[in-house]
Amino acid sequence: MTQELRPTPSLDAPDTVRLSLQDWLTESVYPNRKLIIPAIVIPENTGMSNITLLFDCVLDDQETMPMVARLQAQGDKLAFPEYNLPMQYAAMEALGKISGLQLPQLVAQEPSGEILGTPFYIMQRCDGRIPPDMPPYHMDGWLLDASPADRKALWNSAISMIATLHAQDPTAAPLAEFVQQYNFPKSLDEQLRYWEHYMAWGLEGARNEACEQALAWLRQHQPEEQCLRLCWGDSRMANVIFDPTKNEIAALLDWEMLCMGDPLQDIAWWIFMDEVFSHGIGIPRLEGFPDIDTSAQLWSTLSGHKYDKLHYYRVYAGMRISLILARMSLATDGSMVEDSFASQYTLKVMSEKN
Repeated sequence: MTQELRPTPSLDAPDTVRLSLQDWLTESVYPNRKLIIPAIVIPENTGMSNITLLFDCVLDDQETMPMVARLQAQGDKLAFPEYNLPMQYAAMEALGKISGLQLPQLVAQEPSGEILGTPFYIMQRCDGRIPPDMPPYHMDGWLLDASPADRKALWNSAISMIATLHAQDPTAAPLAEFVQQYNFPKSLDEQLRYWEHYMAWGLEGARNEACEQALAWLRQHQPEEQCLRLCWGDSRMANVIFDPTKNEIAALLDWEMLCMGDPLQDIAWWIFMDEVFSHGIGIPRLEGFPDIDTSAQLWSTLSGHKYDKLHYYRVYAGMRISLILARMSLATDGSMVEDSFASQYTLKVMSEKN
């Protein structure tokens, strides 16, 4: 999968946006202080569902604060039918109160869209390194130079933090109020209905037979959920900032796919996203990363949850990423709408013995 198959929302009048952010931050967050934003940078791979801006806030000509803004993208061919930026902000706010979870430090949000024409929120920028996903980190990037021992440590530190998330009771503080207040899929059945709708919406009349087969299989083999936890939804290496000086997590990113369900789905997504962008595209995994069973066992030990339905949730992961890639492809050359390496790999996983 090449970079050209990953469309990025555009930003009109970036200098106007810079000045508007500068004025808003001065009035809303840092009153009575001189604040200047010298420039803004739009990084590559900013995604389809939001626009990421990188900038420095210079306060009183002395203090420089690196920041990140996430703007809700507008227009056609976006990744998701609905996008609730304030919900993501509230989720990170709640999760940031949990000991052992590393989330970006939030600064402020503007949910009305009145300032920039679209909702946005601002975070402090974390120092660290993110494994690339375009091209995959098994092919390119700083992990190629890491030792097998360091790769294993990075992988396991992320699984440990995912397990910390899954140990939290969503009916107790600090998650209960967030879960009650916001509307998002809160069971496997609601999730499957969401993805059935997504397929009809996202493919715009086209058909992906592999995804249809996977969805039918998921319905036929739908298990009873063993427990309900708040799930990250997009738990993958490219959504983790790793501390630049040690094999630990600086922050977990991107909560746009959060849901409630069996937390096993997060570790299955973590595993599947790694395997589909290695085995699924015909390249070997980097030495040092633990295998499927070892990863699931570690997560189970740390979280206290079972992983006997891992096969089911790997298929579920494959169906979802196949549909997302199909939607992304629809916005560019259409090459992965009806079939793709991900949908074929999903069928391969589906055919494995449970």
